[in-house]
Amino acid sequence: MLHNATIRLIITLFLGAVAWIFIAYKAFTIPITHDEVATSIHYYKYNVWQIMMYPDPWPSNHILNTLLAKLSMNLFGWEDWAARLPNVLSFGLYFYAAYQICKLLFKNDTLLFFGSIIIFICNPFLLDFFSVCRGYGMSNALMLCSAMFALQGFMEAKERSIWWSFALAILASYANFTLLIFWCAMSGMMLLYFVNEYFNTKNRRVLFKNVGIIIAINIGYLALIYTPIHKMQSTNQFVFWQSNGFFRDTVISLVENSRYGVNILGMATMYYAFIVSLLFFAAGAYAMYWWGKTSRNEILKTPLFIAFAILALTILVNLSQTVILKTPNLTTRTALSYYPLFILLIGSLLYQLNVIKPIVPKILSAVLIIMTIWHLSRAIGFNSVREWWYDANTFQVLDILQSQAKDNSKVTLQTAWQFYRSFEFYNTIGKTPWLDLKPDNQAIDTASTAQYYYIFDSDYALLQNKYDVVRKYDGGARLLLKRRQ
Repeated sequence: MLHNATIRLIITLFLGAVAWIFIAYKAFTIPITHDEVATSIHYYKYNVWQIMMYPDPWPSNHILNTLLAKLSMNLFGWEDWAARLPNVLSFGLYFYAAYQICKLLFKNDTLLFFGSIIIFICNPFLLDFFSVCRGYGMSNALMLCSAMFALQGFMEAKERSIWWSFALAILASYANFTLLIFWCAMSGMMLLYFVNEYFNTKNRRVLFKNVGIIIAINIGYLALIYTPIHKMQSTNQFVFWQSNGFFRDTVISLVENSRYGVNILGMATMYYAFIVSLLFFAAGAYAMYWWGKTSRNEILKTPLFIAFAILALTILVNLSQTVILKTPNLTTRTALSYYPLFILLIGSLLYQLNVIKPIVPKILSAVLIIMTIWHLSRAIGFNSVREWWYDANTFQVLDILQSQAKDNSKVTLQTAWQFYRSFEFYNTIGKTPWLDLKPDNQAIDTASTAQYYYIFDSDYALLQNKYDVVRKYDGGARLLLKRRQ
C-alpha cells in the first residue's frame, strides 16, 4: 500500500516529466529563432575569456548560457538542439526548486502542494525559454533555486543554505544580466540574516567576518562583469527597452505574455495586472501585520515575510536602477523573472492563510489548479515560441526550396530582415548546401535578383510587380517566386 507522500511524489514526477518532454520536443523540432543565432554562430567562435569579457557591446551574449551552449556544441556538434540543450536541462533545476519550495510549505497538504507547483510550471511563456538558446530559462532556474535556499535558510536557520542562495543568485545574474537586480536583493537578504544572527548572539567578530566575505565576493563579481556592463551602458544598448513606468512596462507586459494570446474569462490584461498588483500589496500588508504580532526571530522564519522581502527588494533595486542609472524598465522576456518570485509569494500567502483558515486556501488552490490547466490547454503550442513566432515556418520554406534545387545549381533566397537569422544559421552550419542566401537587408530590396523572396504580408505590395505568391503561411508570411520576364 503506497503512502500519500509516495503517491504525491509519483504524481509530481509525472507532471515534471510531461513538462520536460514538451520542452525537449520543442527544442528538438522548432526552427532556430532570430535571437538564438547570435549565441550559436557569432559568439560560438570566441574563446571562453573573450565571451566573458564581451567581444562586442551587444546584450545578446548571456555569458553563462553562451559558455554552456559552446560546450554543448563542442560535445555534440553544431546543431540547433545542441545549442539549446543547457536550457532544456536547466528545467530540471527549476522543477527541483519548485518541488522543494512546495514541500517546505505544504509537506502535509496535498491540495495546496499541487496548486502551488502547477502554477510554478504551467506558464507557457516561461516554458518557451527552456526550449531556446537564450539565458532566460537558465537564469530563472538558478534564481528559483536561490530563492528556495533562502526560504530554507531563514525558516530553518541554516547558514549553509543562505550561502548557497547567495552563490546561485550570482550565477543567475551571470546567465542573464537582467537578474543583477535579484543578486543585489539577495545580497540584502544575506545582510538581513547575519545582522539578525548578531542580535541573537552579540558576536561582532562573526558578523564582521560574514559581511566582509559578502562584500569581498561582490567586489570580485563586480570586477568580473565591469567590462561587459560598461560596454553595454556606454554604447546605449538598452534603447529597445521602454520607459513608461514599472506597472505599464513590466507588470502589464508580463501578464500579457503569460496569457499567451488567450482570452481568459473575457477580461482585459489591465484588470489582471491590477489583480496581480493588489495581491502583492495585500501580501505585503499581511506580512507587516504579522511583523507587529510576533517577535523578530519568528517573523524572519515566516515564509510570507521571506517571499515578500525577496520580491519587494528586487522591485526596489529595479526601480532604483531606472532612476540612478537611467535604464529603461524590464519588459516582455526581461520581465519574466518576476513570475517565479510572484508565484513564491502566492504560495507563501496560501501557507499563511492555511494557518488561520484552512478552507480558504484550499478553495483558492482548487481554483488555481483548474484555471491554470485550462489556460495551458488552450495556450500550448508545439510549433513555435511566442517571442519569435515569425520563425515558425523556416523548415517549411526550406523544404520547398530544396525540392526546387536541381543538379549542382543553387536556389537563391532573400528574406525580410526578421527572417534572415534563422535561415543564416542552417546555411552557416552546412545544412543547406543547395541554398544561396542573399545578404541581410534591413529594407525590402525591390531590385532583388533572388529567385525566391520570403516576406511578411505587409511588404507584398513592394514586390507584387516582380514576384508571384508561392505559399502563404500562418502568422502573415509569404514565400514569393520571381516572375519570368
